[in-house]
Order: sequence, then structure tokens, then C-alpha cells
Amino acid sequence: MIILFEEYIYPCSLIEQFIDEQYFTVKLTKNEAKIPYVGYFYNSNPKIKDSVFILPKVFIINGKAFGEYKPEDIIDVQKIYNQNIKAIIYNLSIWIYQSIARYSKRNQYSTIVQNEQIQNVFSYKGDDAQTYLDIILQLLLFHKEYKNLFTYISIINQSGNNKIHWTKTINKCNPLIHNNKPFYFDFQNKNKSINFDEEIIVLFYSVLDFLKNKYNFKTASNLNYALIPTYKIESMIENGKGRRFLRSIRRKYYTDELVLLWKLLFVFFDKAEKIYNKGKKHKELLLVKDFNIVFEDMIDQLIGDKDLPAKLKEQKDGKQIDHIYKDKSLIDEQNLIYFIGDSKYYKEENQIGEHSIYKQFTYAKNVIQFNIDLFNDGKNIEPLRYRDELTEGYNITPNFFIRGVVDKDDFSMNEVKLHKEETVKNPINVHFKNRLFDRDTLILQEYDINFLFVLSAYVSNSDNQSFKQKVRKIFRDDLISVFKLKYNFYKIAPNNMSEFVEKYFRLLNGKIYRANDNDDFLWLALEKPTDDSNLLSRITSDCTILSSALA
Repeated sequence: MIILFEEYIYPCSLIEQFIDEQYFTVKLTKNEAKIPYVGYFYNSNPKIKDSVFILPKVFIINGKAFGEYKPEDIIDVQKIYNQNIKAIIYNLSIWIYQSIARYSKRNQYSTIVQNEQIQNVFSYKGDDAQTYLDIILQLLLFHKEYKNLFTYISIINQSGNNKIHWTKTINKCNPLIHNNKPFYFDFQNKNKSINFDEEIIVLFYSVLDFLKNKYNFKTASNLNYALIPTYKIESMIENGKGRRFLRSIRRKYYTDELVLLWKLLFVFFDKAEKIYNKGKKHKELLLVKDFNIVFEDMIDQLIGDKDLPAKLKEQKDGKQIDHIYKDKSLIDEQNLIYFIGDSKYYKEENQIGEHSIYKQFTYAKNVIQFNIDLFNDGKNIEPLRYRDELTEGYNITPNFFIRGVVDKDDFSMNEVKLHKEETVKNPINVHFKNRLFDRDTLILQEYDINFLFVLSAYVSNSDNQSFKQKVRKIFRDDLISVFKLKYNFYKIAPNNMSEFVEKYFRLLNGKIYRANDNDDFLWLALEKPTDDSNLLSRITSDCTILSSALA
């Protein structure tokens, strides 16, 4: 198995050994080149004849693969002595492959995916597998789903084996008589005739053992069968014996599960033999250019909403928002507001540029205007509450960047590990200072998220609402904590609502907001570190301060 990395600069003399398609690489100089793709292809060069995986550049940490190795030193995975790293690489390769396959299926007309079909093959899941790797994944999935069945068959088939057949033993074996008692040294066992269920199970586990030894796929058999050695499986592939053997036992199976297993094994040997015999004529690949678009699709599945009003995600000015979804407002839990996100799959050394920041502020302003237009048009569509007519204050618009990162000390896929750089000053767009509830006041957050978690959720199709709500809650809670750090929030109850707003309008414009028309209180936000005492003393004769905390 060969491992390369997207956008990493390799010596031409090195990379040309593994990439036989000219358009795979971009030559920077006469001696240097990089690969603009992520994905998989099979190198049919007789000197290579191996699977090649191109991993995303997010796994280059501080100039080194996984933060430890020079990418040139681990091109051949078999040369890596660290078994943990080797296992991680194999697993990541498969996850990346599956993510591109899923993106291709979700976006059938996308032009960023290059997918060369050689031959459609059987898949017991009902899909057409297109590559040798697809078939391997189907074998592994079959093992995962039916391993209890194999254990049951093994127990049933071996339940009568190796038990002594006393009638045959007495009739055919001569005992040694001692103290008038017979002692038998030879026994006749109740050995059953050949069992075809066991034959196909032995072949199946032998193929899995072959894949484990060759590609480090993690499979285990708790069944006490003598497996066919890896070198013999290779020989069965090279000389066609695998298919011939399977044909010889083709009519021996009647249960649906074993019929499916027979078909899957036959496809495996058929594809493996074609690869061996075709040599350079065999081509198969699944590659994607601009992997950031795939990552964007991953994040959108993780947090985004599907059913959105027209012209909201694809905006009137031609701009397209990466991620947008409705969740509880930051200022209260009764109303919903749009959360607007932009994804960056790779964390560069520098901060996010001014161009990206400007675009993100524009997205937020467009979403606000979209809802105000709905309100002004008086249509039947119920707009989200962005503006309070009484105070002329605007709700807080959550706005954030999200970037995929990999922790070189923890390759766990189970934790979101969402966090932000506390040292980075959050970009702020303001028209008037100290007016949080002004439509032009926008604070942009930057978050890092565990790339491996996002990858795992995408491939496993974790597209359920409970899963999304968990991730969204993390965003909302953190955004609330950010605003609490930047502002003092007060809940105030005016003695007379309309008279209070009119009397203090110039003083409190942009600082107060009423979350609901029937509320008998207002939210007052004052930017830190200003002294609030002077302002509060001026208004307390006409209101009561109920609390000084944000929900």
C-alpha cells in the first residue's frame, strides 16, 4: 500500500515512481511536484501493483505526516515499524475513500470527482461496487454483520465431531486386557463427511486473514478453523484457482446468507484475478480535486438544515453560504434564529484572511435583510424574529468559521473536540460602538473541530436530528459564553414599556431589545469594560433591574 499527501511538495524523481498519470501532478519546478487530488487509485505498473491512497493535507502537521514523519519516508506503509501509526493510516485511507464515494453519491453531477468505472460488480447491499477496494469493504462489512451466524454454524457442525464411536471401536480395535478390564489405545471417532458450510467459511476467513496481512485490515476469527495461508490465497488469485474452486461448490448452499457470501467471494477472486492478469491495462480510481468542497459537505451534513427558503443559502447577489441552520436564539429560548457558518477544511499558519471575513459579514447581513423583507412584505411566510418594532433593536446573529484540525497526540474519531483559539481576537463589524442590538454589529467566531470526528460522522451517515442537536448545542452554549465575556447583560422591567423606550431612545438605541412582543421586560447589553453605573443610575427611576445575566 502506497501513501501520498495532497499538496505536499515531492521530488519529481520520487513521485513519478508511483504516479503514472501525468495529470495527477502539478510540477512546480523541474525537480519538484505536488498532487492536487485526494483519493484512491490502483497503480498497475508491474513494479508497483498496489493501491495508492492520497490523504488530505490536513494530516501534514508542522510539515510532517501525522506530526512525526517526513512524507517521503512513509510512502511504502509496510516500512513503518510503529504498528499504531500503520493501523491509523490504513483506517484513515478507507475512511477518506468512503467519504469521497459518499460525496460522489450525494452530488452526482459534481465535476470535482474523477471516477473511472472498470466493471460493475455485485454488492449484497444493492449498489454497484466499482473498485477492488469496494469489494474488500463489502467483505469486511459482511463479516461485521454476520459473524454471529458463522459462530452458530461452527458450533452446530462441530457438535458431533471427534466424539468416540464406541460400537465401531469395540468391533474394530483390539483392547489390552488388564485385571479383566479392557483398555483401548485406538478409537473410532464420529467424524462427519465433508461440510460445505465449513468450506466456504474457512475460505472467507482465509481471505480476511489475507487482507489483514496485506492491507492491515483489522479482522478476527474466534472459530477454531485451520486457515489457508496467505501465500496460498495469493496463488489462488494468480492461477485462477479461487474462482474454479467456488464454481465447484456453487450449488451446495441454500441459506440466503451463504449464497450471498459465495457471490461476494466469487466477485473478490474475479476482480483480483483480472487485476493480476491485465497489468497496466487495469485502471480504477476515485479521486477528488478541491477536497475542501467535500469537507464543506461533511460539515453541512453535521450541522446544516436541508429545507431552507429559496434565495437564503444561494443568495440574491450570487453568493452562497456554506452552512446555515435554525436554532434557539442566543438571547432567549422561545425564538429561533439562523446560525451562519463557513468551513475551512485546513488550518493554515496564518489567521483567516480579510476577504473571507468580509464575505462572512456579508452573508450575515443578507440573511438579516432576507428576514426583514419577509416581515415588510407581510406574506404568509412567518419570518424569524430579527427586529423588535418597539425598541428597533436587532437580535444577535450567530456567525462563525469552522476549521478541521487533527491532533497529532490523539487520533480519536469519537470526540467532537470543538474549541476556539482564545488568543485570536474575534473580528467585529460595527457601525456604532457599544450597540450590540444594532443590525450592523456582528461578531465573528473561529472554531476548530476534530477533522476525524467530522469524517467519521459523514461516512457513517450520522444525519439524525438528535446528533445535530448535540453539536448545535455546543455552538450555541459557546457563543453565549463569548457574548457574556464581551458584554454585561441586564434584564430590566420598565414601569411603562412604551414611555420608557420613547424617553430613553437616544440613550439606549442599539443597547436594548425586546425578545417577544408580550414580554414585560427588555434586555440591556453594555459592552465591557465600560462603567455601567452611570447609565443604570439614569434609568432606574423608570425601571427595575431584574437580573444581570444572560440565559
